[in-house]
Amino acid sequence: MASMVRMSVINTSAGVLSMSMGFVCSIIVARTLGVEGTGVVAYALWFMSVATVVSDFGMPQATLRFIARDTSSESGSDALFRILLRRFVLTTGLMTGGIGLYAIFQFNQDNPQGALVWSATILLFLAYAYATMVIGAAQGLGQFDRTASMTLIGCLLQPFCVLVGALMLGPVGAIMGHATRHLPQALDLKRYLGTAAAKTAKIPKDVGLYARNNWFSGSIFALFGARIELAVIGFFFSISQVGYYSIGLTMSGMIAQFAVFSLAFVVPQFGVLHDQKDDNALSVAFEGTIRWLGIVIAPVAIGGASIAPELIPLVFGKDFEPAVGPAVILLAFALAQALSSVISRAILAKNRSTDELWMTIAWCAITSVSLLIIVPSFGQMGAAYVRAAASVLLLLILGIYCRRVLNLRLPMLALLKCTVSALLCAGVAVFVLSKAGGILGLLAAIAAAGIVYLMSLTLLKTVPKSELEPVLNQVRGRLRGLKTT
Repeated sequence: MASMVRMSVINTSAGVLSMSMGFVCSIIVARTLGVEGTGVVAYALWFMSVATVVSDFGMPQATLRFIARDTSSESGSDALFRILLRRFVLTTGLMTGGIGLYAIFQFNQDNPQGALVWSATILLFLAYAYATMVIGAAQGLGQFDRTASMTLIGCLLQPFCVLVGALMLGPVGAIMGHATRHLPQALDLKRYLGTAAAKTAKIPKDVGLYARNNWFSGSIFALFGARIELAVIGFFFSISQVGYYSIGLTMSGMIAQFAVFSLAFVVPQFGVLHDQKDDNALSVAFEGTIRWLGIVIAPVAIGGASIAPELIPLVFGKDFEPAVGPAVILLAFALAQALSSVISRAILAKNRSTDELWMTIAWCAITSVSLLIIVPSFGQMGAAYVRAAASVLLLLILGIYCRRVLNLRLPMLALLKCTVSALLCAGVAVFVLSKAGGILGLLAAIAAAGIVYLMSLTLLKTVPKSELEPVLNQVRGRLRGLKTT
C-alpha cells in the first residue's frame, strides 16, 4: 500500500504541474491569438491525440502492461520493447507521411498558412507519440520518478515556447511550442533500448491480442468519443465556436489528464495482482483507488464549475464569455469521466481488453449519433450536455460490468460523501463570489470552499483510518527528512 501511495503522490504531483502548465498555455494562446487562433490550436491538439492513437497500434499500452513481465529473464524487457518499437516506428511513420502529403496539398492549393499549420502538427504528433511510448516503458518498469522528472522539464519549457511561438509565428508557433512539452520524454527513448538484440522477431500472442484490442478501442474512442465535438461544431458552425468550446474542453481535459497521471501505477500494479491471482488484494486496491480519486477530483470538478463564470472572462478575456456555459457543464461532470478511467484500467489489468473494446464501440456510437442530432440545433451548449450525459452513461456501463463480471465494487457511499462535500464547497464559492468578484473574490472563494470541503470530509468520515494512516506516515516521513536536512 505504501508503494502505491508513493507512486500516486509522485504522479499526482507531475499531473498537477502538467495541468497547471496546460492551463497557463491555454491562457497564453487565448490572449495572444484570440478566438479563431485558439480554435486552430485546439484542432491541432485534438488531431495530435487522434493521430497518435490511430497509428500506435496499441504498442504503448502493451509496453505499459507487459514490459515488466520479462525482466526476470536476461534482457527480456529490452527485447520486448525493441519488438514493439519496430511496429510503432512503422505505423507512426506512415501517419507522418500522410500528414506531410496533406500539407503539400494545402500548399499547392495556395494555402501556405494551412501547409505550415499541418507541418507544425507533424512535429507535435511525433513528439507526443514517442513520449507515450517512453512513458509506457518507464511506468511499466516502475520508474515513476523518471517520468515525473521529464514531465517537469517539458512543463518548464512549454509556456515560454508557446508564448514566443505565438508572438512570432501565430498559431503555427503556438503548436510548435506545445510540442516542446513532450520532447524531453520522447528524447529519453534511448534509455529503454538496451544493448541486446531481440531474441524473437514476433510479438508474443497474448501481447499482440492485448495491443490490438487496445488499439481498436482507443482508435474508436479517439475518433468518435474524445473531443469529437470539436469536429462536429467546426463542421456545422465556425472556428470561433470551436475556440469557445475548446476552453471548457481544455479545463475539463486537465482534470482527466490529472487522473491519468495520478493513476499511472494502476495498470502495472493491478496487472501484477491479477497475475498473482490475488483477487482480494485487487478488490481492496480498486476500491481504495476509486475512493481517493473521488476525494481529490470532486472539489476540482464541481468547485471549478462554480467559479468558471468568474474565472473564464477574467483569465481568458471578455471575448470568451460565450465559453462559460459549456465550461460549467463540462467541469461539473468531469468527475464521472475521471472515475471511468480507473474502471477502464482495472478491466485492462484483468486482460479483458476485448470486453472493453465492445463497450467502447457501443458508447462511441451512442455519443456520436447524439452529437449529430443535438449539435446542429443547440450548438456548443448541446454538445456540452451530450458530453455530460455520455460521461455518466460510460461510468454506469463500466460500473455495472465491474460488479457483475469482475466482482469489483464501487465504493458508492464514499463517492456520495465526497460529491456532497464538493457540492457544499461549490455553494460556498458561489456565495462568496456573489459578494466579491475579481481576483480577490476568486481567491477568497477558493479558500473558503477548500476549508468547507475538508471539514465536510472529516464530519462525514469519508476516508477510513486504515487508508488514511499510510498517507499520514508518508507526510510525517517527508517532514522528518526535511528537518534532518
